[in-house]
Amino acid sequence: MRPPFGAPGIPRRPRVGGRQGSDPQYREVREVFELAEEAARAAGSGVSADHLALGILRSADPSGATVLRELQIGEQELAGSPDRPGGIRRGWGPQLQPIIQAAAEEAWRMGSRLTRSAHLVLGLAASGQGALDRLLAARGVTLDALRERVRQAIAATPRPEAVRSESPPPPEGGMGQGLFTVDQAAQFLGIHHQTLRGYIKSGKLPAYRLAGEKVLRIKRDDLLALLEPVAVGEVADEV
Repeated sequence: MRPPFGAPGIPRRPRVGGRQGSDPQYREVREVFELAEEAARAAGSGVSADHLALGILRSADPSGATVLRELQIGEQELAGSPDRPGGIRRGWGPQLQPIIQAAAEEAWRMGSRLTRSAHLVLGLAASGQGALDRLLAARGVTLDALRERVRQAIAATPRPEAVRSESPPPPEGGMGQGLFTVDQAAQFLGIHHQTLRGYIKSGKLPAYRLAGEKVLRIKRDDLLALLEPVAVGEVADEV
């Protein structure tokens, strides 16, 4: 079923197909999808609307988390009413398609060619799936009021790409060294995230969790330790 609103004036309908986040429109929220998958695996279920909401709260893109926290909606509130539709397959089920489609349409409505985590909040609210719809209704928040909060949050929070490009590089060692999610660590090394997960499973790469959280974190120094110098002769042979 389509979301309960249209999006007049959209130049073209965003493509959503295959693995969620494969379309360039979803580049900014790939981490949200990965975090949702991690939360679902930890729960032993398929990815649900509530797992997407958890991914929004844990994402490096602060726009969606800003909206939810301003409404006093955190992980504890979402965990209080888990969304577990019957018969859902492991992985991404078709019931999530309208959520992601609605988020893309909201992004286009607001003049953005990229979907951000705050747009996913709108997609969740429009779909009526999961705990978020109930929590918003309890707070008297309408879809139009939520749209205004989303506009303000997006205007007030930079895109993750901008944060990474403007921030100084993390220290080489010590207490202040950088921590990466699986997706960020894979991008750092220029490899697929499944390859990086294989390193973790085989013991080649250490991984950590923050106390009370499910999301894996990897130290920058451990990523750098995977790199090894190449002899001049080896480079010459490859050229």
